[in-house]
Amino acid sequence: MNKLTKILLWLAMLWPMLGLAGNMTELDYLDQDPGTAAYPTRILVNKKFMRMDSGKDAGDFILMDRHAGTVYNVIRSEANIYRYNPHPLTLAKPTPWKIQEQVKQLPGNTRKFTLGVNGKPCMEITATDNLLPDVVSALATYRQTLTSVEVLTWQRTPAEMRDQCDLAQHVFEIRRTLQYGLPIEELYANGRSRRYVSHGTRASQAALFQLPPKYKMVNADQVQGK
Repeated sequence: MNKLTKILLWLAMLWPMLGLAGNMTELDYLDQDPGTAAYPTRILVNKKFMRMDSGKDAGDFILMDRHAGTVYNVIRSEANIYRYNPHPLTLAKPTPWKIQEQVKQLPGNTRKFTLGVNGKPCMEITATDNLLPDVVSALATYRQTLTSVEVLTWQRTPAEMRDQCDLAQHVFEIRRTLQYGLPIEELYANGRSRRYVSHGTRASQAALFQLPPKYKMVNADQVQGK
């Protein structure tokens, strides 16, 4: 075997690893629920996947296949993986459905906007354009996949306890929530909030985007009775 052949064989073996190499974006937020302390949320995005977790590599996490739109929720205490598949939207907008929106231009490419439905304020979002558009795209896919979960939750909620802001945020107005770019601050009518902390780029780690091989895969469609 000559030297050139050895080099070509070495490159052939290396090529699959090169395909997995590259960078990932890390985006860090502080989330807060009503009456509780703020807690960290980490979002990792590469070309194929998006991962959401608390910042701990060995903790529970959500993984999304960006091309298929499939979402996996990994619960380590159960040794289970719950799979959510994308589905067409089957819920019609309630009548009436009137969106109110106000937008304020801030310095740079930043806007603060409010969204409400049928006269009720639902959210106030500050977003910046041209920052991490690939992450924004991944978030849009993720939210779209989970609309079927939100629709089912809505249908199972007693009519007197339903809040149309939930439909606006999670089902019908997803694109609006991301229309001005990456959210850096989000305030919702239910008291939840999210605040941007930092972002950066580092070498992608394949292990962070892999599902635990010995965990049980649970089809969430079957659990939810779809």
